[in-house]
Amino acid sequence: MTTILLDNGHGCDTPGKRSPVWPDGRQLLEWEFNRDIVARIARRLGEAGIPHRCLVPEDTDISLAERCRRANRLAREGNCLLVSIHANAGGGSGGEVFTFPAATRSRQYAQVFETTWPLVFPGLPFRGCKKARFAILRDSLCPALLTECLFMDNESDCRILLSPEGREKIARWHYHALQRILNIEQQQH
Repeated sequence: MTTILLDNGHGCDTPGKRSPVWPDGRQLLEWEFNRDIVARIARRLGEAGIPHRCLVPEDTDISLAERCRRANRLAREGNCLLVSIHANAGGGSGGEVFTFPAATRSRQYAQVFETTWPLVFPGLPFRGCKKARFAILRDSLCPALLTECLFMDNESDCRILLSPEGREKIARWHYHALQRILNIEQQQH
């Protein structure tokens, strides 16, 4: 069975990576958000008996090279799928998934995340499955995805990112997509 590798991007010491301070005084810290989402996904996977590993138990930022070393060590031991969790910034709204350009299997898995998005977030845009040469995607031996879960610099999106209900929806999006991917894999073998 495939082991899901969960990467909570960034750390408490990563510069930037935070929302503006909103009028109500709240602010999203991406490292905390990413770790909370990974914990929620891991809980669901554990309850379902799906093998998984959290790559970064530390709160501090772990280098991309070390994250990839950890993922690759596990990928050498068996079939794995890596998902790196993030909150987006830079203007916009909605979610998106990135894969390495030449990674066909990763691209197929990203499309599962795309078709799962409207089931959890009807009315919020899905910005597409995009290609990028991010180190975590490029240097991983196993299929790898990087999810961007709404925009922390968009106040409406950020309210969802900050709320327990929104975080549960984001975890549900990941969990349902991962379940569907595992079902597809099972049917192919």
